[in-house]
Amino acid sequence: MSLLRPLLCLVLVPAALSGCAHDEMARCTSASGSWAIGRVADQATLDRIQAESGARQLRTLADDQTSSDIGMDRVTVHVDARNRVSAVTCD
Repeated sequence: MSLLRPLLCLVLVPAALSGCAHDEMARCTSASGSWAIGRVADQATLDRIQAESGARQLRTLADDQTSSDIGMDRVTVHVDARNRVSAVTCD
């Protein structure tokens, strides 16, 4: 039993820490999308926003839309009536 405990620690601790690192990497950073404010929300712009934000998912919302759905691994691009980016948020 005395050898089993250190062996389990050697296996379980790195696995737990790698899970934390993965979760941290999945977090969205909305500030990286500030360059897109005022630009047309075409596919290339949306792809770049998602890539630079680190988000796993991207959604667009019209300025008059709201959502209570929260996900820290998603970037939301708010677009105005002319399909221009008005805000980039992580939620």
